[in-house]
Amino acid sequence: MSLSASSTERHIRQERRKLACEECRRRKLRCDGQQPRCGVCVEAGISCNINPQRSARGPKKGLLRSLRIRAAELERRLQEHTTSSAFCDDQTNRNNHADASIPAAYEYISTGARSPNHSATLVRERLPVEDQNQCTALLSDLVQADLTQLYFERVHPSTPFIHKRKFLSQSVQLKREHSGVCLQLAMWTLAASISPQYQHMHDVLYQRSREELQRLELEGSAVDSVDVKEAQAWTLIAIYEFLRLHKIDSEERLTNSAATARNDTSTEEWRRTFWMAFVLDRLVSMRNNWPLAFNELVICTRLPAPEEQFQDCTTSVGGFLSQEIADQSSRDLPPFTALIIFVTICGRCISHEQQAGVELVYGNGSAGFWDRHQWLHSLLTRNIGVLTRVPVPSQNTSDPMRVFAHMVAHTTLIYLYNISKSLPSESIQPVIMPDLEQDALAAAMEIVNLTRALDELSIFKTPPFTPYPIHLAAEFLAQQTSPTESFEPQIRQLITVLHSQKPVSELANHYAQITCPSYTNLEPSYS
Repeated sequence: MSLSASSTERHIRQERRKLACEECRRRKLRCDGQQPRCGVCVEAGISCNINPQRSARGPKKGLLRSLRIRAAELERRLQEHTTSSAFCDDQTNRNNHADASIPAAYEYISTGARSPNHSATLVRERLPVEDQNQCTALLSDLVQADLTQLYFERVHPSTPFIHKRKFLSQSVQLKREHSGVCLQLAMWTLAASISPQYQHMHDVLYQRSREELQRLELEGSAVDSVDVKEAQAWTLIAIYEFLRLHKIDSEERLTNSAATARNDTSTEEWRRTFWMAFVLDRLVSMRNNWPLAFNELVICTRLPAPEEQFQDCTTSVGGFLSQEIADQSSRDLPPFTALIIFVTICGRCISHEQQAGVELVYGNGSAGFWDRHQWLHSLLTRNIGVLTRVPVPSQNTSDPMRVFAHMVAHTTLIYLYNISKSLPSESIQPVIMPDLEQDALAAAMEIVNLTRALDELSIFKTPPFTPYPIHLAAEFLAQQTSPTESFEPQIRQLITVLHSQKPVSELANHYAQITCPSYTNLEPSYS
């Protein structure tokens, strides 16, 4: 009896594996046949239903004939519409053709993102086109599915941070969450941008993605509970934006009529946007020892023009990054350009440190390390020499960007020394280290002098990353064990500046707590 029951049970399990559940059939996924629910239904949090009575495959009788009739009727109406608009002149026809080739804006129904009774759909918003081109259409489920598939085929291999099966199984739930809708829009934006058949809609999708992400930010959330889907959406949007921004001045870009039609001031604004993101990437990577996001070798964007010209709309054409770094002539660099040059050298030092770590793992010799190290040190000191020929301005004309550029330059010298000091003892070259340490000490003392220039500035004008150079200089001075010289006054000055910036800078608050713990008695008292 037990044998019969066992064989019956085995037969049921075999039959169960042959049949996919309704959810897997709808998603076109392979069903694992697990009982009582398959893996897809468990992830989606829904019941697992199997329908043994499958409908016959293929179209119903007469369906193809009906579709042919409808297609013929649509062609006839389109032909009548084209004929009725033939009176337009050539220029109007060209404009109409361009307008017709651009899809209208896809509007996200915001109530659908918050209500389970409404599916989050994208509908077309009417554009200001000629009367004969006024029409509306839906981004159908088929188009959404196609864009999602294109994303995983063409975008995901280079940005592999979304779990495909989990995403597909939760697509219905995503439409009920604002962050989920933002992620879908961002994915479709990138997919459309690299798909010829959807080139006409990626700009519209991008605009909707930005608007929804900004609305999501306004809703507010706790810092410790950031939704990963929101972070993924912002990452995809950043990739979409910088795929175009970092080639503003390339030949391909300049031959594009849309790019050449942009005025000089607007182009300069785009350049500055890119370079500000580049600076942030290098500074964050130096602070956290993260990999660099921007590849310096493929940047075709010119350096920004001087601030005065930019604000007066009389921008001149700046040089390219590699040219400015290699230029050894004496010249007054604009503060923003000087900052870009030094964060670029800083980025090379970061790559140098990370490459040294790989070489240690593989057991390679340190000869290559010291060749790179001395080359970077020479490049850095030469550019610092160019920068310091123009002194930091006095109180009347003090420029926060110029002060910060000086700070970053000297911070990079300390950072470079710390890299050499972190090597195993057998790899350190005693002949070189004293000179490197002396340069780092001079750099730390220069940062102390620069903090006095900060005292003349309002704390609200202090660049946000200023606390990190101050922290690095204070830590370096605290490690110096000179029997003839005490650096306590300099450390006191640095810690005082950190505490003075605490009201407006969370970064300063963080470094004020961890900088030189043995000097806690130096914390200034405010009365």
